[in-house]
Amino acid sequence: MVDEFGNDVPTAPYAYSGWHATVDKERVRAITRKSSGFTPAEKFMVLWFIGASPPGMDPVHRTGKDIAEEVGMTPDALARIMKKLARHRLIVETGKLGRIKLYRISPYIAFHGSGLEQREAVRDWNPPDIPGWTAPGPRGWEGQ
Repeated sequence: MVDEFGNDVPTAPYAYSGWHATVDKERVRAITRKSSGFTPAEKFMVLWFIGASPPGMDPVHRTGKDIAEEVGMTPDALARIMKKLARHRLIVETGKLGRIKLYRISPYIAFHGSGLEQREAVRDWNPPDIPGWTAPGPRGWEGQ
């Protein structure tokens, strides 16, 4: 890589260990606030889905039992959490494996892909319902 004068521009590899995603920081902060009404376990599972959701709108190809075992929950506790997160559209059903529903994080919260792909993805989904939060106006993030 060179600058406009033909000089080499130093580069460095990303320090990421793998995939990374674009995350809506305001929505994540709103989810983690006490006023959201989400429990610590529910907030933890939002974080897990941000980290586990693959590129695009593909679902996480894991059963509830596998996820529960990985995160140290009972399958019943995880099922209750998943139901609430899906009801609030924090996670979205994007596939099925037989009768097993497969989910991923809402593309409004986190997305791995180009901006154009994310814009296309959000067209297919309603925004998440985060209690106590209202989307910012046209000015966007104000550093709060």
